[in-house]
Amino acid sequence: MTTNGVAPEMTKEQEAYFSSPQGTLPPVYQQDTAVMMPVTQVDKSSTTCWYVWSILATIFCCLPCGVVGLAHAMIAKHEGERGNSVSYRERMYQAKCWTSWSLGIGTAVFITVCVFVGLYMRWYYWYLWY
Repeated sequence: MTTNGVAPEMTKEQEAYFSSPQGTLPPVYQQDTAVMMPVTQVDKSSTTCWYVWSILATIFCCLPCGVVGLAHAMIAKHEGERGNSVSYRERMYQAKCWTSWSLGIGTAVFITVCVFVGLYMRWYYWYLWY
């Protein structure tokens, strides 16, 4: 942009950028630095591994809730390996909730089916014998 027909002054970085071939900066202005973050281990000793429980709940109980619990358990496992303790705890809590719901729904369905089968069998045998 010009002011009163006069081009503004360029800084040294701008001059170096525009004077270099293909618009690259000369080595003086390039910086190759890497920032290393310290790796911390997540304390997993006090938490339950909901991975196995969610697999069992998926197979034997409520499939949709068990699958969601399994997904949260797998994500929590990876977050723990990366050292993200906050996300690890949140995902473990979600895995616990979904797996518990799956186990509860599966147990309720099983008890309901047993009650109805028992009532049907009682009615059926009562009808046959009397």
